Amino acid sequence: MSFREHLQTVCDGVDGALACSLMGVDGIEVDTHLAGPAKLDLKSLLVEYSSVFRNAREAAEAQRAGLVDEISLHTGQVVTVARLVSPDYFMVVALTPEGNYGKARYLLRVTAPKVRSEL
Repeated sequence: MSFREHLQTVCDGVDGALACSLMGVDGIEVDTHLAGPAKLDLKSLLVEYSSVFRNAREAAEAQRAGLVDEISLHTGQVVTVARLVSPDYFMVVALTPEGNYGKARYLLRVTAPKVRSEL
């Protein structure tokens, strides 16, 4: 299965999903699936959020709090959930505030190992 197919499977499985991306922790997008037209520039937003993921990971490591596996951000227009795939990559799904947050978390958790095996 290609990266794009994994990303599309996550989007298709989550009510309210707007996009799903595979990103490097350096902010470089590997691939993105957009579920449809969006009011926001989701690709740019997800790239910017990569720094949040990186900073959270560095802060947790500095405080010896353990590895950050997942992080979520909730704003008025979009909810994002990011999950570490490997030390260098993470998957992130963006959804509407009314979207199925729990299903997004679940699908990222079960899809991340599949993507990791293909990196």
